[in-house]
Amino acid sequence: MTTKKKSGASRLAVWVIVGLLMFGMIGFGAAGLNGTQRNLGKVGKKTVSITSYSNSLQGELSQFEQQIGRKLTMQEVQSIGIDQQALSRVINTRALDNLATDLGLSAGNERVLAQIVEIPAFMGLDGEFDRASYTEVLTRNNLNEADFETSLREDSSRELLQTAVLTGIKVSPAYSEAIVAFTSETRDFSWLRLTAANLKNKRPTPKETDLVKFHIENEALFTTPAAKSISYIWLTPDMIVDDIKILDTDLQAIYERRTDEYNQPPTRLVERLVYATYEEAKISFDNIEKGTNTFEDAVKMRGLELQDVDLGDVTEIDLGIAGPAVFSLTEPGLVGPLETDLGPAIFRINALLAGNIQTFDMVQDELREEAALDAATEEIAAIAEEVDDLLAGGATLEDVSNETVMKLEKIDWHVGYASEISDFVEFQSSAAKLSEKDFPELKNLNDNSIFALRLDNVIEAALQPLETVRPSVITAWGKKVEKDQLQNLGELIVRNVSLESPISKFGFGEEIEDGVARDDFIDGTPPALVLKVFETKLGTATLLDDADGLIVLIPRAEYPANFMSNEVKSLQEILGGRIDAALSQEVFQAFSNAVRNSVDVDIDQATVRAVNTNLLGGG
Repeated sequence: MTTKKKSGASRLAVWVIVGLLMFGMIGFGAAGLNGTQRNLGKVGKKTVSITSYSNSLQGELSQFEQQIGRKLTMQEVQSIGIDQQALSRVINTRALDNLATDLGLSAGNERVLAQIVEIPAFMGLDGEFDRASYTEVLTRNNLNEADFETSLREDSSRELLQTAVLTGIKVSPAYSEAIVAFTSETRDFSWLRLTAANLKNKRPTPKETDLVKFHIENEALFTTPAAKSISYIWLTPDMIVDDIKILDTDLQAIYERRTDEYNQPPTRLVERLVYATYEEAKISFDNIEKGTNTFEDAVKMRGLELQDVDLGDVTEIDLGIAGPAVFSLTEPGLVGPLETDLGPAIFRINALLAGNIQTFDMVQDELREEAALDAATEEIAAIAEEVDDLLAGGATLEDVSNETVMKLEKIDWHVGYASEISDFVEFQSSAAKLSEKDFPELKNLNDNSIFALRLDNVIEAALQPLETVRPSVITAWGKKVEKDQLQNLGELIVRNVSLESPISKFGFGEEIEDGVARDDFIDGTPPALVLKVFETKLGTATLLDDADGLIVLIPRAEYPANFMSNEVKSLQEILGGRIDAALSQEVFQAFSNAVRNSVDVDIDQATVRAVNTNLLGGG
């Protein structure tokens, strides 16, 4: 029987299906799943195999782990819902298979045969389909011919069903055209930044009544936040490290254990081309030296590739008896022929890498500091046990501070307060939850420090008297006056600026921007500037707040998308394709869900849990 040649894409799709089927069978239908149990349940009249679920789960899991760059635990998989997504995908697939059967959709024997004979795993030495190989491969992967051929038939039928559902689903070009018209539009505009330097009048001197009024009207600026008055004891490795003595003999022992770190010998990037005799090697070397051949030519003449002769990064010892001669070169080059364990060889040195030799004297201070910090951490662990006992026995923080090396301090803490200890997240969390009912409890900081705290008092938010904050009030009042003056100046300019009366007409140096698109950014301006340009009516000026003052801007011209340009045509084509693909996916997902809801679904959750444990483990 002759078979029609399939496209490369179809052949690849078949290979993917076969790979998943064979890989998924490994380890299932055996121990841990009731011996011969192979199914999770049924969807309509179709069984749901353990293999299909395991494949789906592994696919979903692999994709998610690649995105986050690490492995997930079984608990994380279940909390995220990856296992349920995988199971839902399999159930939907079998629901579609059930519908295809009900509709009488089925791939013919010829189509299934055409797929099978093109799978390389089933071919013999002559490159043709081999019946014995077909049977042997399926048997080795715990598959039988009937199940395998049924899976191919169902895949083809489901593909046919999907094609029927999605045929004709295409978004009107007007949709992508509208989006491209919006995104590809450009504008010309002018703008001016107004700052305090543009004000003619200097900042005025406030009257007392001005300050009193401003202080009352802006209480939030001058009100101290509610705080907690906290006493705490703490101990860090840095507090005791200077009192710890490290013996020189101990440092020497540490240095010797880390000798590979501190003693890195010089290396060379080397290629080695070996010959059978010295004479052959010498002739080749001389030809390269004369320029008759290149090193690359010599490698090819030996029937090799450069990667075959590349030794990589090597030390003098790595090269054996040839090492001294190779390392005698003071710059990249050729040396040889040299005797090696494999025979006479030509060496090409591509780079000379200096070593990093650090003597004990050079790193002694560094080692001493590290060792002292390690010893301090161990000592803190021992002190922690003593402090725990004291606190459990009812000792106050003051008592503990007197009896140990723990340091006693006080702080009026509130959210956003910055200090040495409040910079630690662990302290912030404990302080935020602290109440008068809590007894001091020893806790750890992330640098191996320890601490315990006690709430002494709650300090209510309070408006600070004017006399206390007078300098701050004067400064804030002055900035407010300047801002109001800038606002008035900006509004005056906006009222008078137009296309006929540009910004420059009023004595200001304007910035000119032409051909700006919606996704462009103007250096040194707020991100909202370009958005504001496209929101503003042509020829109409407007204001935009800026960190240093205000920005006056006026759009001068707009240019619609040029649908005759290759760039815009390409953008519309790409966007249209993505919209069609997204709509097709949504439609088919809705169709699949509807099909699923129309059939009975019976899944053994105990078996699902067993598969999860088998694949993911318990941790």
